[in-house]
Amino acid sequence: MVTLQLTPADAPPRPRRGTRLTWLVGVTVVLVAGIALALGTRGTDTAPTGSTGPVSVNGWPAVESGDDPRLAPFPWVTGRVLDGDVHTVLLHVAERFHAEVEPIDVSSSWGWAYRPVRGEDDGLSNHASGTAVDFNATLHPLGASDTFTDAQLVALRAILDEVAPVVAWGGDFDRADEMHLEIVGTPEEVAAVAARLGG
Repeated sequence: MVTLQLTPADAPPRPRRGTRLTWLVGVTVVLVAGIALALGTRGTDTAPTGSTGPVSVNGWPAVESGDDPRLAPFPWVTGRVLDGDVHTVLLHVAERFHAEVEPIDVSSSWGWAYRPVRGEDDGLSNHASGTAVDFNATLHPLGASDTFTDAQLVALRAILDEVAPVVAWGGDFDRADEMHLEIVGTPEEVAAVAARLGG
């Protein structure tokens, strides 16, 4: 039997330990960054492309004047909401809410308002971008829970399921705001839901 013995000069170079560790760290960083970017393009943290100036907490550009042409009249609230796909989605939600959950009292229901989030030190309310509505505020005051019956909640959840994933209900917030419904999707997601609704 012949044994082959390599001298250190003949042996292939051993990989340096630091090189493998550096490679693993690099791959991990790239994977984490990719996941963060993928998740960051969904939901409330993504501002619409090309937006400048103040934005509401859902990332949509704030509208500083109620006369701004980006806002459109909304028959279910005192005030207006953002025109286009947001209007289409919120109008559908309002019509179903009125028919299936409870009648909407326009005099205690709100749309656009340029203001901070109530009770918060910073951040503009989603009302400031025209992407939120409050229905029947006197029946469902901020901070109150269980203001809807079980049957009403079933109907409300069915509406939310239909417009998923772009509308959130304030009753699911840490601080209950059961009057409140808001857009949480990106413009592309909202456009897809609006198209699905026939808007």
